[in-house]
Amino acid sequence: MLNDNKTILVTGAKGFLGREIAKRLFASGHKLKLLIRNNGCSAGSVEDFIRDGDTDEAINESFLNNVEIIEGNITSELLGLDEDDYYRLCSETDEVFHCAAVTNFESQRDDELMMVNVGGTENLLRFANTSRKVKFHYISTAYVSGRQDGVVCEEEIDKEPQFNNKYERSKYIAEKTVIKYTKENTVPFTIYRPSIIVGDSRTGFTRKYDNLYLFAKILHNIKIRHINHQRGDFIGYEEDTYSNGPDTDITIRVPGNPDAPINLVPIDYVADAIVAISGQGETVDSIFHIANPNPPQLEELRDIFTSVLDIKGVNLSIEGEIERKQLSAIEKLFLRRTRTYYSYLFSKLHFDCRNTQNALDGTGISCPAITTDLVKLLMDYAISNSWKETKPIPLQKVEIC
Repeated sequence: MLNDNKTILVTGAKGFLGREIAKRLFASGHKLKLLIRNNGCSAGSVEDFIRDGDTDEAINESFLNNVEIIEGNITSELLGLDEDDYYRLCSETDEVFHCAAVTNFESQRDDELMMVNVGGTENLLRFANTSRKVKFHYISTAYVSGRQDGVVCEEEIDKEPQFNNKYERSKYIAEKTVIKYTKENTVPFTIYRPSIIVGDSRTGFTRKYDNLYLFAKILHNIKIRHINHQRGDFIGYEEDTYSNGPDTDITIRVPGNPDAPINLVPIDYVADAIVAISGQGETVDSIFHIANPNPPQLEELRDIFTSVLDIKGVNLSIEGEIERKQLSAIEKLFLRRTRTYYSYLFSKLHFDCRNTQNALDGTGISCPAITTDLVKLLMDYAISNSWKETKPIPLQKVEIC
């Protein structure tokens, strides 16, 4: 935890990870300045994003006294604030947690990604260096490593790799910008690189249903259609899919390398680890992989999902590259809906987590293993909420390590 109470500017506090980080900082007694994008909603209408409608008067009073919602825009000059408000905010801020980013790498244009992920970061760096040099905490991603093979260390990536998508490249450039700017201007910094974030390991709670959840939802729906024999639900489903009878097993070939490590980390671990590391003086000017030191392989994860989702009569075969093969309609459907994540199913990346593990030694914080029980918890939550975004867990239910 941070060593003493400070005033902290947090960007991206309405996002999944940013919100969880802000909750922990608030619960630790710090005063927060939450820079929320000015999109037409008033500050008062988003006050409860941390306290979640809590009726405890003491918590409500603490929130009102220690959290200020500021409408602005990280891509604008002076963060979209007028000059007086900007310099007041600079003078009052002790540290910056920059969590805001465009993370949807499927449909975003390169200029949008660069404007938000790089341009916004540049603006926050200037903010951190305006009145006095305040510590800059930057939320990057483990996948700034791009399409490398082997072990990726917790250090600056000198040579730009090939990337799987424009999102990775924008975060790589932003991270390089952070390192260059802070070193040139002697601004203290810490960079955190989370891997693939999933729901809470204790409750299953999530606000995002991408990555792992997309695959799970497709498999769940395939199971339901198979059980109910509702062939019409799959456009173009071959007439001979059940040609040997409704009880015939079907095989679905999916792309990937069976040995590919799929690096999943629960949101509670990521937020707990970041806040714990952020308060240690010796972690200044360092990079930390907030990743799973023992990730499951794709084949293992396939077996876990088959068990958890109780998929019977559907065999999932990991076949490597399948795009040029003759595919069934259901295989084409699976491929089309998961194409965004296709390359990650072949990845050979392993993230060295020694900096993180050393920093967390003695804190009681460790990455939960991706077990059948944990995946079942995550899937039960997702299915019970129909794979949709839901209200976050109330503040008083968040355990602070």
